[in-house]
Amino acid sequence: MLPSNKKPFSKKNTRLNSLLLALSLPLSAYVQAANVAEGLVQKLESGSPLAGALVKVAGSDQQVYTDTAGRFILRNLPTGPVTLKVSYIGLPTQTSQITISETSNTPVIIQLEDVERMTIIGQRQAQNKALNLYHASDAITHFIASDDMGQFVDQNVAESLQRLPGTAISRDQGEGRFVSIRGISAGLSSVTVNGMRIGTPEGSSRAVPLDVIPTGSIEGISVTKAPTPDMPGDSIGGAVDVQSASAFEKKGRQIRYRAEASFNELSNEISPKLSLNASETFSINGDNKDFGVSVGLNYLDRKLESDNVEAEYGNVDYLDGEVFSLIELQQRKYFVNRERIGANLNLEYRPDSSNTYFANTVFSRFSDAETRQRSIFIFEDGTLNNFDGQTVTEIEPDAFRRRIRLRTKEQDTLAFNLGGNHIRETYTLDYYAGVSTTRERVLDENEGRFEYIGNALNASYAFGQGVPQFSISQGGEADTTHLDNAYYELDRAVLESKKIDDDEYNIGANIEFPYAFGNSNLTLKSGFDLRWKQKDTDSDEIELRQTPDAMLDQFTINTPSFGLGNLGQGISSSSYINFFKQNRSAFNERPKDVAENMQLSLGGDFVADEDVQAAYLMATYDAQQWRLIAGMRIERTDYSAIGNMLTFDQEGELSVTKRSVSNDYTNVLPGLHLSYDLAQSLVLRAAWTNTIARPSFKDISPRAEIDLEDNEVKLGNPDLNPYEAVNYDLLLDWYYSDGSLFSAGVFYKDIDNFVVELTSNDVAEFAGFDVVRPVNALSASIKGFELAWQHSFNQPFLSGMLIGANLTLLDTELAVTERPSEQFSLPESADQAGNFYLGYEDKKFSTRLSVSYRDKFLSEVGDNKLYDIYVAEHTQIDLSASYKFSKHAELVGELINLTDEPLELYQGDPAFTLQYEEYGMTFALGLKGKF
Repeated sequence: MLPSNKKPFSKKNTRLNSLLLALSLPLSAYVQAANVAEGLVQKLESGSPLAGALVKVAGSDQQVYTDTAGRFILRNLPTGPVTLKVSYIGLPTQTSQITISETSNTPVIIQLEDVERMTIIGQRQAQNKALNLYHASDAITHFIASDDMGQFVDQNVAESLQRLPGTAISRDQGEGRFVSIRGISAGLSSVTVNGMRIGTPEGSSRAVPLDVIPTGSIEGISVTKAPTPDMPGDSIGGAVDVQSASAFEKKGRQIRYRAEASFNELSNEISPKLSLNASETFSINGDNKDFGVSVGLNYLDRKLESDNVEAEYGNVDYLDGEVFSLIELQQRKYFVNRERIGANLNLEYRPDSSNTYFANTVFSRFSDAETRQRSIFIFEDGTLNNFDGQTVTEIEPDAFRRRIRLRTKEQDTLAFNLGGNHIRETYTLDYYAGVSTTRERVLDENEGRFEYIGNALNASYAFGQGVPQFSISQGGEADTTHLDNAYYELDRAVLESKKIDDDEYNIGANIEFPYAFGNSNLTLKSGFDLRWKQKDTDSDEIELRQTPDAMLDQFTINTPSFGLGNLGQGISSSSYINFFKQNRSAFNERPKDVAENMQLSLGGDFVADEDVQAAYLMATYDAQQWRLIAGMRIERTDYSAIGNMLTFDQEGELSVTKRSVSNDYTNVLPGLHLSYDLAQSLVLRAAWTNTIARPSFKDISPRAEIDLEDNEVKLGNPDLNPYEAVNYDLLLDWYYSDGSLFSAGVFYKDIDNFVVELTSNDVAEFAGFDVVRPVNALSASIKGFELAWQHSFNQPFLSGMLIGANLTLLDTELAVTERPSEQFSLPESADQAGNFYLGYEDKKFSTRLSVSYRDKFLSEVGDNKLYDIYVAEHTQIDLSASYKFSKHAELVGELINLTDEPLELYQGDPAFTLQYEEYGMTFALGLKGKF
């Protein structure tokens, strides 16, 4: 564990801080007071507020969109009667007459009503809500909204986000985990909860694992792809914001519940899932209900299994030369028990329509208990004596290995945010302060490693046609002793532990002045954002090679199911752990292993501090048919870290020294957005933005991880420059029918300082080792095309139909120093990705078929093409359905991963499967409802 290295405020930043402050100074001297109309737009039947509704002043160019609480404010209105025209996609337009007074005006409530033949419920209501928010957004932002039950189709935030154009997800044990936006790695996007930054327990990346956030208490999710200057600039991929529910978004007291059980065909286990959400508004000052409370609880206990085969390929000796062949094969069986506990509490005080105070808390605890049994076959240890597609080797006993591992990973995320919003005649002010703490603990990881002690065996294997196939023989006859635990002896125990703490503090404020300089079309906005982050990573690994005598058969259990071959006898992880605990004093490190264990325990440790100071100035100009947003954001980053530097002296002895590093840089990020109404239903959007991404803490930390077995060293590089991107977007939206949208757009990203890994073998202090370290690449770029379609059937006999699709096409280029004559696609960038859904719903029944597709993508750049790692294409099909017995109870069912789509990676060519993992289909059945 390393000490904190929090540095005090530096006087050298005074000039920059003054500039940042100047950008955020009030501009009230340049605005004029005006008659004001405030109001709320809501749905008549439910009383729920309608966000993104367009409120126009008849006979003028003035118009505004309602905020997330359905509120609007119009300024500089003439005294006397005024007609407001209110439109909301999916509901009929309505007009309202109000009277403007020079003294005061009573807030107006406008209620929009469904047309009887087009009752809007469930999924269609959620689609319309998201579509209105998209239409009202200044930035290029896509939304996902919950249905009228406050429910999403998917299990977690990551899986919901894959439905949006331009997004793709990576999975862990079949569940969505990280989200890539427009072909950019998840670590180069930002994630907030209720506008508050949250950290990540991942020690090697800035990527936030979104599977830790269940959807039970979430009201909406947004993905911003082209941010306006008032948004954080560190979002080269995009910015994800997760919003929990507000009590004022519901009508009166509301209690929502969902209880279901899921069954996984691979594990044959039943897993419960529960969620309970309640909201209520109260009167604490007068007759109006001015205080809102919204609370949610979620619980998931999921038991699952996966079958896995992993291979490795490379050059091996054959006759007088070398051939490219199979080096190693592993069979892995995973038994996983995942628990999620989520809670949120939202408190809001609205003493009147012009003032709001809030305090939001979101908590998530994710526990992942995993047992892994694996068999290892190291074919390169044998003698290759035939190479004709069927390869025969003579293998020594210690090349056959069996292992059992148990580990429990716990991740806690807590985000607390408070602030306020005030609407005045001449300005609007909001401010916030928050704290986010994220913890990861892996304290019990223990792997028992056993080696075969029988006679030498022969192996025949075939590769180059997908998953390699093999057979084991002895004396020309098929042999199964390698499947028998009685032939394996305990070789060592490997203990690993990890502690990661990620703390972030955030304060900021924004002030907006409409009618600036006396111009009713001009709005000025300014603000600042200050963040202080500390990340502490402490990982330990120790190999205990002095062990008591033990044979693997004393831990034998029934043979587990394994659909990818014969795994052999089962191994009890609990029996092995009990044996280890009872004989702990007999497990020790050998004297000659002390140095290696020391570097394993210290090499990856670091403590890092990162302070970000940001401010912006933004102007919005509204004309009759267009809106122009222009502004500039400045972000200054101060970084410092302490880590351990590992080096070898001339005698080859390992030494450990502390190393401190620091870096600071300033980024100026101008931006320009244009929205132009070509026709009443045709909108053109264009944007020029500048964004950044800071390198991962692991990449810029002063660390050195040494693998003596493979003669490899992995270093950090504190001298890395931040990613810098210039982005261009052009998008055409056609709202061709009520509740329908056809959208097509192109975008381009030119990225400087893209970080890739460079391998060298001529580093003086690590002579004889391959040294892998991150460096800034020569260049990187992304060209993309996005297409989205959502159709609402307005004919009475088709009004229950649901259909939609999106498609993203990418052309990415990356130039790296290691292979200067070649061009690569960006890692995690799929050339094609798309979604399609088809469904139906009425007042009782609802169903939806969803298809999600992602093309292959590059995962790692190797020494040459044969060693490049790719993730194969993936198509997942899900089906959901529900039947409403009453307004209080609804039967729900889900079929997840209908086609049992596996995870597959390959090396160099699809014929050389590197990893193949199956999860099986999951079926869920339950009840949901509200009171």
